[in-house]
Amino acid sequence: MKRALLAALVLLAACQTASAQQDSDPVRWDSPLGRITYTSESGNSGVLEYPVSFGDNVGYLYIEGLAGEFGGTGPLKGYWSEPDVSHDDDDDNTLICPFAIIDDHGRTTRNWGRLTIAFIDDWFPTDFILQRARCFEDPHDVVPGKLVK
Repeated sequence: MKRALLAALVLLAACQTASAQQDSDPVRWDSPLGRITYTSESGNSGVLEYPVSFGDNVGYLYIEGLAGEFGGTGPLKGYWSEPDVSHDDDDDNTLICPFAIIDDHGRTTRNWGRLTIAFIDDWFPTDFILQRARCFEDPHDVVPGKLVK
């Protein structure tokens, strides 16, 4: 009987913890990309979303090693993806990437690239500096993120 009562109490506590996590505010940052939100996890990657003005209106940052327990500043690596477009300039001369990928949300796109991110304090969440580039280029475009409190 004691064992069954203990198991029931543990189960109740776990359900309350999961419910509290779902009700809590998501982690968000303000950045030149817009408001970035930590929305989910995929394997060991944390998935962050940001708004874009085309396609399905969402860009994703997949950051390896960010899922679950996290401590330290990084840097962490990953990739980003945005809805597919055939060019990124007005005269149609620049192709985004020479081939498509399928991101972790199942979206096929030629608008993707590598990223590196470093958090400025020892414990997550905190402000960050993100570097990204298209396709397989080394990340070089700097995108700062300011934690929204």
